[in-house]
Amino acid sequence: MLIIGEDDQNWCPCESAIDMKAMMERAGNSHLLTVLSYPNAGHLIEPPYTPHARSSLFKDVISHQKFMVLWGGQTLEHSRAQEDSWRKLLVFLRKNLYGDVKTRASLVSNL
Repeated sequence: MLIIGEDDQNWCPCESAIDMKAMMERAGNSHLLTVLSYPNAGHLIEPPYTPHARSSLFKDVISHQKFMVLWGGQTLEHSRAQEDSWRKLLVFLRKNLYGDVKTRASLVSNL
């Protein structure tokens, strides 16, 4: 499963996703690839309710020089992408780890 924020300012995930999709198609495995793409979402689409940061400031260990990394994304759209992708990721994992999408109660009883 590939989760893409279309407003990613760190690198262009769309190009990588296109490459991966083409590779999977050439290998006859396109049915194994799920791509979730979210407009106006940034680079770090983490679990829901994780604070959204459009950028981060880092300090190089050796040179002690500070530099900024841009992640992108608009807060509302990014938050919605977090919620939607998390739900879909859990369904994907349940299906592929347990062989079927089951209710939470039955999953707990099978552990």
